[in-house]
Amino acid sequence: MCTNYFKNADITPDVVLAGDSVEMTIKLVAGPDFSANKSRIILDMPAYLGYSRPNCLHQEVDGFTEVFCSNPDIRYRKRIWDIEVDDFASLSKAGFKGMAQRMFVLELLEGEAGEDDEILIKIGYTCDGYGTGMKVSSLVLSREFYNTVHIRYFKDGTKGLPDHARSYKGYDRPVPDIEIPIRFRILPREPEALRLIRKKDEARLVILDRFANVCQTQRISDFVNEDVEADINSYGVFKLKNPHIKLSSKKLPLYETPSMFNVFEGYNVYFGDLHSHSSYSNDCIEREKQEMTPDMLFDFAQNVANLDFMAITDHHQPWDIERNKIGEENWKKTLCAVENSTENGEFIAFPGFEFRCERGDTAVILNETFPYKDIDIVDIKNIKDLWDSFKGRNYITIPHFHNPGNMKENEWHKCPYEGVEPNLEIYSCHGSYENGDVLERRIAEIKKFRNDRNGKYFIQSGYHYGFTCNSDGHKGHAGQNGLTAVYSRELTADAIIDALRKRHVYGTTNARIRLLFTINGYLMGSVCANEKNKQIYISLAGERPIKVVDIYKNGEVYKRFTPKSVLFDTYFDVNCEEPSNWYVRAVQIDNHIAYSSPIWFL
Repeated sequence: MCTNYFKNADITPDVVLAGDSVEMTIKLVAGPDFSANKSRIILDMPAYLGYSRPNCLHQEVDGFTEVFCSNPDIRYRKRIWDIEVDDFASLSKAGFKGMAQRMFVLELLEGEAGEDDEILIKIGYTCDGYGTGMKVSSLVLSREFYNTVHIRYFKDGTKGLPDHARSYKGYDRPVPDIEIPIRFRILPREPEALRLIRKKDEARLVILDRFANVCQTQRISDFVNEDVEADINSYGVFKLKNPHIKLSSKKLPLYETPSMFNVFEGYNVYFGDLHSHSSYSNDCIEREKQEMTPDMLFDFAQNVANLDFMAITDHHQPWDIERNKIGEENWKKTLCAVENSTENGEFIAFPGFEFRCERGDTAVILNETFPYKDIDIVDIKNIKDLWDSFKGRNYITIPHFHNPGNMKENEWHKCPYEGVEPNLEIYSCHGSYENGDVLERRIAEIKKFRNDRNGKYFIQSGYHYGFTCNSDGHKGHAGQNGLTAVYSRELTADAIIDALRKRHVYGTTNARIRLLFTINGYLMGSVCANEKNKQIYISLAGERPIKVVDIYKNGEVYKRFTPKSVLFDTYFDVNCEEPSNWYVRAVQIDNHIAYSSPIWFL
């Protein structure tokens, strides 16, 4: 690219493997109008999952950044801009885990620049063996997936900051004298596993690398022994016409999902993700520089994650500053993406948003069109205001707990309107909030946990909440780290919402585990009149062997099974006179979990 400011701008390497550690060099060649006297160059860096943020604090930390200038008369200063704190990063001042420190700022202080002067900026400088390089993202989100560095040059070095990475109502992002996008491609790594996912009318074979990216191959015959015909979609997923096909792998592990159709009295099981974020969420913009729009996420969810339904729930707090809202134009684009992505029987897209208040965080899933003015009422300051404002509308709310809010211990806002808040989210990318003593998929130590903000607490406190799992995805790979499974006779928006309202749902940690749980013929989520004699039925089919099945009574383990097999079925009788609730937790050998919704006897 040749301009009056820069004759050339390029990046090396321009092709990398997912998750690689590299020394990335950005080369700028000065043009006739380039000035190094009190000017400013800002590198707006990508920050997808796994990416090293640039840093200037220590050369032994990945992402250490160094500058090489061919003109010794140019003096400069290196700094890192932290978007969240609106200031330069330092040892004493930084945002959460430095996640919003993704802009490298080269302040050119003084010196006479010459045409053809070269400036090399090395992100992940290896320091002749004393640096660790820069980790690039582990994600490959499309067949041709590029990360982009935006070079923003301000001839007046007093301009360019503060930079919130986008414009919004009341704030216009600084406009540089020139902005140059340069990009590098990220490729999947070598194949490591096969996953066969069974849909209603077809099966899909996904060839995965170590980071669960779809590998780029054109021939199914390289991986399976059977001679089969298959179409291939735009992401590289093989589509097989026979949903019941049996395949055997030539060399890699092959994991098969069980059939999910006619599982119980004509009900099918459909999988979806009801809590995920696009590039319209403030933290996705500021921390991640994520570029996946709602239509891109819906496409990924349907064709890579192979979901049946999904909701986009970008952050929106109507009571808050504009920086923390989705904005009217982005909301219109979300509604348009929902309309364009929905096809009954194939894939259902829902609009929504994530609402934060004193109670904590809540995903709001909409099943009708809400104009922006209806979700941007400044008097909606807490979840009770939202319920009252939306009274009579077609929507549901799902609370989750990694942000537990600031209400007093054991205090909780319960929805007064039937069918609006039937379920909790007890697992996401943040880990398990089933109870405070979980073994598998436990939350990381950095996460917040309250003894009154988990599934066990609400079960033992008399609430009738079903259990869901969702991704809370901010990284762009929709449908990872948490799935909600619903029992429904058809794949339509109304049928999905109806199943959620009836709590005929269960959650998994992203495994396609088929879980059927009934008592006296009542499906999970049911609230029943008490009966002394209870016949409990559990049926499971996993993708890998199931190591343990626990049935809980009133939040405590009542009985344990250790199947050590992919399939498990059991009937047993219980005599129990007192009111009780029951749910099932099944764990595969790979620590993937399925959690049923409870059944209550009152």
